[in-house]
Amino acid sequence: MSSDYGYINARVRAMKSRLLSRETLYELLAARDLTAFADTLGSTDFGKDLGEAFSRAPRPALGLSGPPGPLGLSAVEEGLRRNLCRTSAKLLSFADGRPGELLGVILERWDLENIKAVLRGKHTRLSKSDILSGVVPAGRLDEARISELAEAEDAKAVADMLATWRSPFARPLTKALSAYAQDNSLANLELALDRFYISAGLETVRGRGKGDRNAALIRGILKGQIDVLNLGTALRLRGEALEEGPLVSYWVPGGEKILERHFLALARAESFIQALALAPPSLHLLEKPGGPESPRAGRGDEADFERALSRAFALRCARLFRGDPLAIDISVGYLGMKTLEVANLRLIARGKAYGLSQSELEAELLLV
Repeated sequence: MSSDYGYINARVRAMKSRLLSRETLYELLAARDLTAFADTLGSTDFGKDLGEAFSRAPRPALGLSGPPGPLGLSAVEEGLRRNLCRTSAKLLSFADGRPGELLGVILERWDLENIKAVLRGKHTRLSKSDILSGVVPAGRLDEARISELAEAEDAKAVADMLATWRSPFARPLTKALSAYAQDNSLANLELALDRFYISAGLETVRGRGKGDRNAALIRGILKGQIDVLNLGTALRLRGEALEEGPLVSYWVPGGEKILERHFLALARAESFIQALALAPPSLHLLEKPGGPESPRAGRGDEADFERALSRAFALRCARLFRGDPLAIDISVGYLGMKTLEVANLRLIARGKAYGLSQSELEAELLLV
């Protein structure tokens, strides 16, 4: 392991060379169906992960050279998740000291989202397999531990497991459980974890001096994540008819663009389209797909819009790869590129499974 950015970035550049070329991406886009897509992807760096996913899939599933079965898409998505997890683990394996600490802030975002996915599953009584289909163990909690969480009886059991493993998320989750027992509000439970992740991340980059450019970059990313969180929360609260006091309690301060007044206006909007119109015009995350000009945004689909926001934020991170070659920019940029690659491949795979045209899929891609 190393704390030298020059060494780390040399390793990351080698990993970046194995990302799919635009030519290969368009070849996958032109695949006639999900079977052809999987066959082409299987000949790339994703081949090992796809093979493992297919070998574990119940039969019938999609064979790499066979007809598509009902579980084919699930097998492909499992292979994509495995590849992303393997990539993040490799990056952490050679980043030590302060670089590892700062990259850990970025990767712990996956732990946050995975714990939230498990809690949603417990709240709605999903099966273990359904819960695991929505997680990406690319953070510090590996696949085995996420699987254990998915087997937990309820939210309290999840918190107890996290405490046993000394996860930093155990304390805020345990603290929020008493209120959850009273109001059964999953939103409040998730918000407690979101607030902790942001505050812990900001604490990690605090007090390192104005000259610590790497810490400042991670701080900027966290502030952007606060904007994503606030925008998504406001859209979900729209129509709840909450008073200003309870409503503003959902707003997380510290973002760059979504101030308290923006949050309140968004949450009180009468329609999804009106909410988008009220968003600050300078909000850098409203890029296609999913921006106000996107056909998808006009369908009033908040879930699709939130996914588009997350992908647009990954694009913002990916562009950092062109930054300082002796700083954390390269590693963060690579993680953004890898996240976008997997998101684009997942989009294409789903499009092939559901019969979308090549032009429809191409319009939704986000390319660096």
